[in-house]
Amino acid sequence: MSTRVRVTNVSTHVGEEILHTLFSFVGRVQSVKHDESDVYDVEFVDARSVRAAEELSGTELGDRAICVASEDRANASASSIHAQPLANPSVVASMPHTRPAQHSEISRTIYVGNIASHVTDRDLMSIFSECGPVAYVKMAGDGIQPTRFAFVEFATEECAQKGLLMNGRVVANRPLKVNHSKNSINKQSVVSVKPAQTMASVLPLAGGVHVGGMAWPVLGSANLAQSSEELDRKIALVQKELELKYRSKVFK
Repeated sequence: MSTRVRVTNVSTHVGEEILHTLFSFVGRVQSVKHDESDVYDVEFVDARSVRAAEELSGTELGDRAICVASEDRANASASSIHAQPLANPSVVASMPHTRPAQHSEISRTIYVGNIASHVTDRDLMSIFSECGPVAYVKMAGDGIQPTRFAFVEFATEECAQKGLLMNGRVVANRPLKVNHSKNSINKQSVVSVKPAQTMASVLPLAGGVHVGGMAWPVLGSANLAQSSEELDRKIALVQKELELKYRSKVFK
């Protein structure tokens, strides 16, 4: 199992130091590195920290919400030309089925182009959830090329209309190209996204300490948050520190 996560959609105001601080809340960080495309690789001492780190996806740092995926998952998504659609079971179950299926699906689906090849279906589901409940995401295109495209199906037509307003939104240093879709997503074979996990269920409980009725692990000298409230507090401090640094540069 890999000890590394890939972090994308990182603000230009965020550097290795800020990311090192953030991810140290969920495990011992060995290194933080980034390449020319501004993809950051965060490597942990213990592979068990990877699953906890993925829960930080969507955390707002600066003017963007970071996307976090394990190295294995990011590579699998990028290398698959005909990826299986990613489904959100809770959203799908709540969707009405009163209109002819295909026509309704097309009206709720948008096309998203100019996606950096390392951006995953989970990243897109997280990003477009800002517009409303996302039911399915289907990646397409060759992961070897610098860009790919995808189809995003929302729970309602109103959400899809909001999704169209994401045209031009910068993700991984590329402006997304969003338009109406002429096709629905083929759902013969889908992969369901797992429900959000608590920190207690993400990391092994061996050697853990009990706080508020939940067991929180201690991995050696890892600086792990002792509760979800404590983790939120620490993240808020990092966000505040980043805001102060940004303001000091602007008003100098």
